[in-house]
Amino acid sequence: MAKVLKVKYGSFIIVSTITTDIIKEACSIHKTNPPASAALGRALTGLVLLSNAFSYTNVRRLVMQFITSGEISEITTETDMKQNYRAFIRNPNPNYEIKDKKLPVSDVVGGGLIYFYRYFENEIYQSISEIVSGEIAEDIAYFLYSSEQLPCAVSLGVLVDVDGSIKNSGGILLYARPGTSESELLDIEKRIKSIGPITKLIEEESDEYDLISNITKSWNFINQTYAYYKCWCNESSIKDAISFIPKEEMLKEFELNNKIEVVCRYCRKSYIFNKFQIVQIYENLSS
Repeated sequence: MAKVLKVKYGSFIIVSTITTDIIKEACSIHKTNPPASAALGRALTGLVLLSNAFSYTNVRRLVMQFITSGEISEITTETDMKQNYRAFIRNPNPNYEIKDKKLPVSDVVGGGLIYFYRYFENEIYQSISEIVSGEIAEDIAYFLYSSEQLPCAVSLGVLVDVDGSIKNSGGILLYARPGTSESELLDIEKRIKSIGPITKLIEEESDEYDLISNITKSWNFINQTYAYYKCWCNESSIKDAISFIPKEEMLKEFELNNKIEVVCRYCRKSYIFNKFQIVQIYENLSS
C-alpha cells in the first residue's frame, strides 16, 4: 500500500507519495534486475502521481506505456482509478554496467515514445510524447507540458540495494494551475531542485507530508488516498482476450499441449482452459 497526499500551495497543486511497498511487489512479480527495477518503479510511481492529478475527471482507466529503443523495450503501467495499480515490463533483465556508482536507467530505457490513454465510458483519448531522456521523471514532465500544456515538475526515486531488493521508492508531482505567473514557476522550480534526491529524504525517514514540507510549509490539505498493487484480471477478462485470437490458432495450440494456458502479464497468474472451454468461448461469440 502507498499513501498519496494532495495539497494546494498558492497557484500549484502538489502530490506526494512513498510507493516502497507496491514497487517491491511489482519488482518481485516481474523478477527485475536493478536498472529494470528502477525504471519500472519510477514509471509506476509516476502513474500513481498522475492519476491523482486526473482524479477529478470522469476518467475510468489510465494507461501510461513506454515503448522504448533500449533493452527493456516496454513498460506499461495502468490503474482502474479505484486505487488499484499494475505494471508490466517486457524485458526485466537487460544487460547493464554501473556508471559513476549509478544505475544506468537511461541506457536500458533509451529513446522512444510515451503513449498515454484515458478511458472514458464511451471513448478512449490518446496522447503521444517523446521519451526525451530515459530517466522517466523528465519524460513524464515533458509529456505533461507538450501534450497536456501543463507546466509541472516531477521528481521520482527508487533506491535499489546491493542485493537488488527495493530499499525505498517515492515521488512528487507539482503542477501549475491556469494563470500561474512566470516568476511563480521559476520560484517553484528552484524549490524542487533544492530538495535533493527523493530516496535520500525517504531514507532519512521523511513521510509524504515531509516531502512536501521540504518544498513549502505553507500548504493547504486537499485529500489523502491510497494506492495498491492489485491486478483485476479474472477468468472472464482472459476469455475476452482469447476471443480476439482466431479459433483455428487456439485449437492448434491445444492439440500441441493438450491445454491452453494463459498467463496474465501484470500479475503472472495462470489460467488453464480445456478444449470444451475454448470451443464454448467461440460458440458464445456467434450466438
